[in-house]
Amino acid sequence: MNRRILAPVALMVAAGASAALHQAKGTLEPPIEPGSHAFHKVAINPASDFEAACAADIDGDRALDIVSGDTWYQAPAWTPHRFREISVWGRGPGSSGYRGSFAELPLDVNGDRRVDIVSSDYATGEVFWHENPGPEAGGLWARHLIAKPGSAETSVLAPLAGRATRDVLPNVAGKVVWYELRDPGPNHRWVEHVVGTQGAGHGIGHGDVDGDGRTDLVTPTGWWRNIDARADRWEWRPEFACKPGDLGISTPVHDFDGDGDNDIVFGSGHNYGLYWLRNLGGGKWEQLPIDTTASQFHALSLVRLDRRGEPVVLTGKRYLAHDHDPGAEEPLSLLAYRYDRRAGGWRKQVIDAGTTVGTGLLLGTADMRRTGRLDVIAPGKSGLYLFENLGVAPKPAR
Repeated sequence: MNRRILAPVALMVAAGASAALHQAKGTLEPPIEPGSHAFHKVAINPASDFEAACAADIDGDRALDIVSGDTWYQAPAWTPHRFREISVWGRGPGSSGYRGSFAELPLDVNGDRRVDIVSSDYATGEVFWHENPGPEAGGLWARHLIAKPGSAETSVLAPLAGRATRDVLPNVAGKVVWYELRDPGPNHRWVEHVVGTQGAGHGIGHGDVDGDGRTDLVTPTGWWRNIDARADRWEWRPEFACKPGDLGISTPVHDFDGDGDNDIVFGSGHNYGLYWLRNLGGGKWEQLPIDTTASQFHALSLVRLDRRGEPVVLTGKRYLAHDHDPGAEEPLSLLAYRYDRRAGGWRKQVIDAGTTVGTGLLLGTADMRRTGRLDVIAPGKSGLYLFENLGVAPKPAR
């Protein structure tokens, strides 16, 4: 693999709890979160160059394993097991290239109570799944084609057909489309739902934008209101246009400022900045910067790091999303952002920075050790890492 030396980074520690944004050299950065969660970093495979990962009980022993690329790592020792062939493309002089797996989605497709893995590949334009044969079988898993909708940056699971569903949502450049798994079992069916072409582009997200209990779709140039997804009834709302326009994958939707309506957070996948769309009501939105000190915020998740805490936006810098993006070779990071309603501003937690940890295409989160706290799985071209959540760190003595 064409790896590059990552420049060292000096972490900024904000003094006090001021809500004012730090501003220097034309950039905006929120203050560092005091008393935030502590993490223990585990190097699962520093040589891995796959950019998506998930947690799943692959062998049925009730312990969560880690899946990334052509390998699943068996808990608790993270023993590697190669289970499929993954191609390499675009690699050459001056280009780090990509691997032919842009998503890792755990789903029991055939109803045999074993977790299968749904994936997608940008080069072939395919969405597919690999069938888990069980721990005794060994060898490579059978590959099954779902559809060929076109090149997708990645795919995510989203409850579009109802809160209890796990539908496959790829980010296809030419259309907004999703796949519903009906009748999981030997006679399962994949149903393709084409929402439309409006909003199709770089990046897709989902969440309940209007607060009606249904999961809507967020695009770079507006959102699709979910009227009845299973019956293909959607309403296009071109109410905003994200700048610079290349949305990262997933756009956390939540009432961050507590004013009663849901806002949207998005990152620039191939340029600088993390931003939020503040919902002003009546179909009006205001785009505001959260952090413009880094580029390639390509993967985002809205998570609660523990059972009692406020949700945070988990993201960071992807390693070489494109080799020549603005800031492509600047230091990597894994970050969490929280909106402080009392102070009226965002806080930033640095989970990791200045090492070989990046965020890849798809972050994984799960309570790997049954502590009641979410751990973080960070894949990327520069390695695969697990961050064990140790809980809220004690505040430093004054």
